[in-house]
Amino acid sequence: MGLVACGLSVLLCIFIYKLLDHLLRQPRLGTYADRYIFITGCDSGFGCSLAIRLHALGCYVFAGCFTQQGETMLKNVCSERMHTVSLDVTNHDSVIGTFELISAKLQSAGKGE
Repeated sequence: MGLVACGLSVLLCIFIYKLLDHLLRQPRLGTYADRYIFITGCDSGFGCSLAIRLHALGCYVFAGCFTQQGETMLKNVCSERMHTVSLDVTNHDSVIGTFELISAKLQSAGKGE
């Protein structure tokens, strides 16, 4: 009887450990409304998919696109929460201009410093 009880205790401890481990590893991001996110490389691929997904979750997305075609596509499939910006990450002036544009939009929305 003692061996069976010991085995059951060990199994119960393992079960509780696994349950707590699973619960603690769950992402806790809260609500997505009123989150502002900037993503580069949104013309296609991962950047585009991420921008559309975060927009669908309720985020305000600043999508940096290299081509006009990428900007147009995102504007057509998303709402006014999607802000596309023309961005060439290899051009210093383009990066500074994008920074200033996003800063101005965040300040007008009451989110800037």
